[in-house]
Amino acid sequence: MIRSLLILMTLLLLSCSSKKKTERELYEETISGFKYKTYKATSDAAVGPMVSTYNEQKPDSIAPLNSEFAHLILGYMWTLSHKPAMAFAEADLAQESNEDDVKLLAQSLRSIVMYEQGWDTLAHEESEAAKKYAHQKPGLEVGYELSFFYMMMGLANIYDKDFNQSKFYWAGFANETAIHWPYQLTDAIDDLQNHRLQQGLGKLKVLSQDPHVPEALRLALDEQLSKIEQQGGDVTSSLFWPKLISTVVFDQLKKTGNQQLISIIEMLEKVKDNLPV
Repeated sequence: MIRSLLILMTLLLLSCSSKKKTERELYEETISGFKYKTYKATSDAAVGPMVSTYNEQKPDSIAPLNSEFAHLILGYMWTLSHKPAMAFAEADLAQESNEDDVKLLAQSLRSIVMYEQGWDTLAHEESEAAKKYAHQKPGLEVGYELSFFYMMMGLANIYDKDFNQSKFYWAGFANETAIHWPYQLTDAIDDLQNHRLQQGLGKLKVLSQDPHVPEALRLALDEQLSKIEQQGGDVTSSLFWPKLISTVVFDQLKKTGNQQLISIIEMLEKVKDNLPV
């Protein structure tokens, strides 16, 4: 009898342990873990003094940097480095801002990281919450780098497959930076996702031959064009395109953005290198 009970308890424990965790449980596990907590405390303590030093040394003609905006950029960097715990920590620190635009971007960043983790339902909920927040703030003013704001919102919406909204932000990004390919690429992806294969392929081919498009993107486009044509329109992973855009556009922005944003990014890259991983 006792042996039978032990076997039953073992089976029940195995059944419970093998149960697949929900997206919410996986997220809560990440933000309650040692890595998240340790990193968040360290970043919170380190970024403020670095930002104060930056503000003291900057020219008077440049607007002061806000610590929460710095956390936001760091969170984006960690997303590109595939470090979700750190990215979530930075998004949470940025969320503490008094600036509406930074709060909105913090929610958008969180949704991007969730999509990167494959938590599509949870990510969509976060994206919808960000859109609701934006609607509650009519005439939202962007207090910091407009190009970074447009880039983040363009990316958040393409992850969420809201291509029209993404193109709206990429149009603003193009006006600010004269970098037009994110809008053009999003337009082509929209065609592919909506089974307008020939239109989408035609736009990708134009981009792949445009000398103004970064070489890394042109090479990736050439490779994907061959795959799409061979596989009858298969657009690979739904994460391939937003990952490609997020990496290449940030790299280009670091080289061709305005001097204020470039100096902020350079300073934060040094901070990032000294934070625990």
